[in-house]
Amino acid sequence: MVAAPCAAFTLPIMGASGWRIARLREIPAASELPGFSREEYLAGMGERAQHILERWADAGRRFEAANRKSHAVRGFLGIESFGVNAFEAPEGELLVIPHDELGEGEQQEELYLVVEGRARFVCDGESVELGPGELLYARPGVRREAIALESPTMVFMVGGRPGEPYSPPIWASDWREPEA
Repeated sequence: MVAAPCAAFTLPIMGASGWRIARLREIPAASELPGFSREEYLAGMGERAQHILERWADAGRRFEAANRKSHAVRGFLGIESFGVNAFEAPEGELLVIPHDELGEGEQQEELYLVVEGRARFVCDGESVELGPGELLYARPGVRREAIALESPTMVFMVGGRPGEPYSPPIWASDWREPEA
């Protein structure tokens, strides 16, 4: 049995056997994982994905998100074959930044699962409220966003590009040039 990489983490993580366990709420943001440099990340994003930095800045001006937390599930567990993250926020705050997955380095279909609380998703202008255990699937091109309706609300997300082997999206800290 191996200790988890986060000091606050209390469950054991199994090492050599090929499986791990974790408490979703205790998985830290990518920026809190070992080896992360905010300066290097923002510099890289400025070079490869300025459109995403602009999207994030716009969302920051339009939505309350001061207490939004991310959980870097893929990075924490070392998952390489699909994208997976979680976000949590108190009532009234942004969970999913408005986007449509049509930008360069994106094109992902995404599955959202409300783990706890309630969330209002807006997909192509249509509003839908989801509670624990309810799912929403969105293809690339669907403009989507979500706001927490209760405190706390947590949404678990899985994504990937249809018909392609997985590679981290352009905004990910471990993004790499697609192979030709």
